[in-house]
Amino acid sequence: MPRIDSLSQVRSGPSRRNGVRAMDSASKGYHMRRSFLLYVCLLVSACNFGRDEPTVIDGTSAEAFDRTLGAAKADLGPKDRLKFEAALSEFKARTFAKADSRQEYNRLLRKGLNGLTAPRIVAQFNKDVDRVGGKAADAVFDAKRVFKGK
Repeated sequence: MPRIDSLSQVRSGPSRRNGVRAMDSASKGYHMRRSFLLYVCLLVSACNFGRDEPTVIDGTSAEAFDRTLGAAKADLGPKDRLKFEAALSEFKARTFAKADSRQEYNRLLRKGLNGLTAPRIVAQFNKDVDRVGGKAADAVFDAKRVFKGK
């Protein structure tokens, strides 16, 4: 067993010093990971910083249309996303009835949605539902009477 002559040898002895070094390197690794994680979080939050405006649908090309339509859907919550899908399906049906070819259908679809935002489409959908809701219910009851022969 080595001989210890002073208290300083106990505090700074070889085994104690190596233990402190090992702890320091582990502590540095922990702090590096924390710093890296904080940096990544800040970077991700900066990507969405200042993005208060909803995505505008770009119908100038098929690629831009697909990209911005997906981004516009992502601007909405689950309830409004369902309304958006309903409005989009209705618009697609009307556009399909007007088109004579697949190319014309895609062109008319892009042209009709160009410059709009998903919240604006949902707001118009809500207005249409409110306006037509009562009339549609009356029409359904009239159709039921016709089918029943009354």
